[in-house]
Amino acid sequence: MHEFFFGVYPYLCLTILGLGLLFRYLTTPGEWNARSSNLFAKKSLVTGSYIFHYAIILTFFGHFFGLLTPAWVMGALGVSYKAHLAVAGIFGKILAPCVFAGLFILLSRRLAVRDVWASTVPMDLVVLLFIMFQSLTGGYQDYMGRSDVLEVVGSWARGILACSPEPEVLAEMPLYIKIHIVCGLAIFALIPFSRLVHFFSIPLAWFARPAIVYRRRYENL
Repeated sequence: MHEFFFGVYPYLCLTILGLGLLFRYLTTPGEWNARSSNLFAKKSLVTGSYIFHYAIILTFFGHFFGLLTPAWVMGALGVSYKAHLAVAGIFGKILAPCVFAGLFILLSRRLAVRDVWASTVPMDLVVLLFIMFQSLTGGYQDYMGRSDVLEVVGSWARGILACSPEPEVLAEMPLYIKIHIVCGLAIFALIPFSRLVHFFSIPLAWFARPAIVYRRRYENL
């Protein structure tokens, strides 16, 4: 089972992500959006949305660069492993509670506001609960854990991207770390089937669009 979850399962999730995004874009491009509910209870949406989005974006890129950057690259940049670990821990202690708080606000709003609940689909709740669970397991590592995540999990993650998986690297990792990895990969697999697809939306056409001309409206026209 360990070999499957950390040697095969990552490729299944990444394949579902890639093919799912392509299929959704080609078949239902009009649904490639966040299905925003900002018309209802906007104040609570703005508060929760700002906290959640800034925290989750920083968390994603923190994981991406923190785990995939080898120690020798950080050393060449003048950043020691100890400093790298300290910075990761500080940001983790800040971002994990922010992700949870933002999600709690958004989930409470979705459950309490009738109009928002009416526009909710089951996948919305699944994704929210998955990410909330991730913030809890990640926060546990940041506050209570003592595992060498950057070195061990980073080595495993780089092996996955290099198509040279080494599931045995994670054999001694605590169960909560393994669950965190499995659930994190599951979120990637859920992206094509949820509103998370808007993460991959880059409005490149906005930069080339013509200027909007405003004309004054006179009473005699």
